Amino acid sequence: MKKYAFLIIIIVMTLGFFTGQYLYKINRIKTNEDSLKVGELIEDECTLDAEYNLDLISTNSKEEKTSPNCTIVLKIYYKKCGHLVESKKTLEEAEVNLTEAELRAKIPEWEIQKFTSSEIVLYKEVNEFCNEHYLLKEKDGSIAVFSLNEDNMEKLEEITNISTNYLEEEDLEKLKSGIYINSKKELNKALEDFE
Repeated sequence: MKKYAFLIIIIVMTLGFFTGQYLYKINRIKTNEDSLKVGELIEDECTLDAEYNLDLISTNSKEEKTSPNCTIVLKIYYKKCGHLVESKKTLEEAEVNLTEAELRAKIPEWEIQKFTSSEIVLYKEVNEFCNEHYLLKEKDGSIAVFSLNEDNMEKLEEITNISTNYLEEEDLEKLKSGIYINSKKELNKALEDFE
């Protein structure tokens, strides 16, 4: 009889152990499911609150600013000769990390035509004569470059190494009367054409 009692106690304990394990796992699964539902509920409430707040408040938290590798395009219109001269430069250290309004305050004489972190286009008009008026002529068997002021006074800038000995008669005639050029870009192209 003691044998049977001992065997029954072992069977009851084993059944109790497995029943406890089973109930523990069921309770754990149920708790995880409930926490997921609560998490979804909280996420939905947060989403609703966020949407509601977005409708009420709209802000621009990121204002565009100049970067260190920003290029500045300078456009100057010279009223006396009617030329628009463009040049490019990089930002100086003091001009980095500025908003459009801050840049406008630093350079009120310029009109800002374009403002991005990578490129700024500035424009202004001046009542002057630009320094990009040239005259090409023959001098001592070579092509010479003269700059012109607003009174068409010539100033010798350079005697090139381009000989006039090998030019066509038509080009020689043009050079004798002078070829007027209105920009550095045109000047470089004309000299390349003669080479």
